[in-house]
Amino acid sequence: MLLLAVSSVLIASLANCYVFYSQVAYIARAEVRERVGMFRNGPSEVVVAAFPKALQTNPAAADGLRVSVIAPDGTVKYDNTVDAETLPNHSDRDEIQHALESGVGEDKRFSDTLREETYYYAVRLSDGSVLRAAKTTRSIFSMFAGMLPVVFCIVLATVAAGNHVAGKLTNRIVEPINSVQADTVMTPPYDELAPFVRAIASQRKRIVEQLEDLQSKTDTINAIMDNMKEGVVLVDGQGIIMSANKSVRGIFEADAPGVNASMERKNILELLRDFDLLKNMRNALSGRSCEMDMEHSGQTYRVYFSSVACIGAMILFVNTTERVKAEKMRREFSANVSHELKTPLTSISGYTEMLMNGMAKEGERMSFAGKIKDEVARMITLVEDVMMLSEMDEGRSPRNIEDVNVAAAAREAVGALALKTRENDISVEVTGKDIFLKANRAMIYEMFYNLIDNAVKYNKPGGSVGVSVSKDDGHTVISVSDTGIGIPDEARDSVFERFYRVDKSRSRKTGGTGLGLAIVKHIAMAFNAKITLESRLGEGTTVTLRF
Repeated sequence: MLLLAVSSVLIASLANCYVFYSQVAYIARAEVRERVGMFRNGPSEVVVAAFPKALQTNPAAADGLRVSVIAPDGTVKYDNTVDAETLPNHSDRDEIQHALESGVGEDKRFSDTLREETYYYAVRLSDGSVLRAAKTTRSIFSMFAGMLPVVFCIVLATVAAGNHVAGKLTNRIVEPINSVQADTVMTPPYDELAPFVRAIASQRKRIVEQLEDLQSKTDTINAIMDNMKEGVVLVDGQGIIMSANKSVRGIFEADAPGVNASMERKNILELLRDFDLLKNMRNALSGRSCEMDMEHSGQTYRVYFSSVACIGAMILFVNTTERVKAEKMRREFSANVSHELKTPLTSISGYTEMLMNGMAKEGERMSFAGKIKDEVARMITLVEDVMMLSEMDEGRSPRNIEDVNVAAAAREAVGALALKTRENDISVEVTGKDIFLKANRAMIYEMFYNLIDNAVKYNKPGGSVGVSVSKDDGHTVISVSDTGIGIPDEARDSVFERFYRVDKSRSRKTGGTGLGLAIVKHIAMAFNAKITLESRLGEGTTVTLRF
């Protein structure tokens, strides 16, 4: 605003000078033409008579008008300001030449020294002489130079006043804009700002909606990522982690005490130094998807590498530990079942072949038939146990749930094993009141049968088995103890696995399948029971289930 005010003053001064100069020059030319035109048709003597000699010494009396009479040959015959004899020949002057040729001539000449401009006007008289009048005016430059002090004072006054006024006006305009709060409802401080305020309000509303939409999408993505069991890592082109979910933090123990929980902005090699991982990540960054298996902290992972356009690569960690274990268990289970079935089938095949070929004596045939029957019974038991485990592996909830008298189920299992207990000289005692449990009767009976059967098979001759049923703080507690051979410390974690036998020779002899305790474990899992095992080698074993 200050610059505008100063510029306006300067431009106005120049314009006024030009207008004033034009006006003055026009008036001077008009005066000269008028004065000379009065003598246009008269002789030179009339002109000389009209300008007395006194004018030669006082040219100001003629209002600054200089009058000269020039002969046709260019000789100055008369001049009212100087002695005519001292003047040079004027035949080369433009106004004189034009006047001699056409009757009228004019010209203007600028003096660089005096910074003045002179206007010449000449007419041809009746006797052939030329009457020339001249009037000198200040040039526009000298006029403006003369006005400079005044203009300078005006500019200074304008600067002072303009600075004060411009500051006031600028603050009045700008201060409401500077005090605008974009996060609140705005009211325009003056009408000119109304479109500005409306535009800001509209943009603010749009930004808020976009931020809410982005936040919602971000929260959704984070919720999905954080609730994924699979670990997801997003890396840039240099392998720097840009994003990682909670599962990955668990894999790399980033949430453990003393470990920096922030994985972002770290190179993935800081967390896991693996050559195959680095190679596959580089393949993904170059646009080739790939996958690999990896073991870390006792867990097995299937790792998938995918390229992400304009970002880098995504690495997906899928925990396959349980699947690998299940596949291993299935292979072992198949091998064990095949092995368990092969032994009795080989015996049956051998005895049958001997009977068919007449190799058995008359008195041995009944013995061979009995052995075949025992092997068949062992196979039937094995198949039934396998079928029961298979049903439990399917994870179906137990059916036919009812109030089961636990003590009665125990006594029933003892009765079913009475023959075996007598053959092994083992005493079995069931203690405890009648306690009822919401369960499947057949499964509870099977549990007791397997526990007592193991206690009898791995007991010492003349030993004892104790079965107790009790209540403890609202829980049903079942305990089966024996005075048998016991279990070594290194085998206690494995006795509940399928086909595991502490004493394989004794198991073969007694017809054990190695599935009894595995069935007990699955029954306990079906009813959320907790199993504990206590044993001392050579003293006996106690198995306790807390429902």
